[in-house]
Amino acid sequence: MLFQKKKSQLIAVTSGRAIPLSEVPDEAFSTGLLGQGFAVEPTDGIICSPISGRLHSISESRHAYTVFSDDGLDLLIHVGIDSVTLKGEGFSPLREEGDAVAAGDALVKVDLALLRSRGIPTVIPVVVTNPERLKDVDFSFGAVSGGTSAVMHYRLG
Repeated sequence: MLFQKKKSQLIAVTSGRAIPLSEVPDEAFSTGLLGQGFAVEPTDGIICSPISGRLHSISESRHAYTVFSDDGLDLLIHVGIDSVTLKGEGFSPLREEGDAVAAGDALVKVDLALLRSRGIPTVIPVVVTNPERLKDVDFSFGAVSGGTSAVMHYRLG
C-alpha cells in the first residue's frame, strides 16, 4: 500500500459564507485569471491569514495582502472589489510586512459598513497565485467561521 500524504488546507479568512471564485463580481477573479482559490462573503471585519507563513506585502491602499506560505504557496487576499478606490480608508492593518503569521492570525481590521456605504462589494477573494503547485484540490463552501473553518484542501504537486 502506498502512503498518501494528508491534504493541506486553507482556512476561512473571516466569518461569513465561502463561495467559489466564479461567483466573485470581478472578471480577474471569477475567470481564474489571477489563480485558483475561493472567496468569502464576510459578516466580520477581522481578516485572518488562511495559512501559516510570512506576510510578504501589504498594498499601499491596505486592501490587498500577500502571504507566502510555509509550504511554498503564494496567496493573495483581496479585501473587497474596487476597494483600492478608498485609498486605505476603512482598513487598519494589524501586522507588518515581513511578519511571520500562523493560520488564523488577524491581518487587518476592515470597516465593512464603510465599504457597503460606498457601494463597494465586500467579498474577499483568496487566490493561490502559483496554482501550478497544487494538485487534488477540493473545496468546502457555505457558512464558515473565520480563522478555523477549512475551505480549500490540496496536495502539492
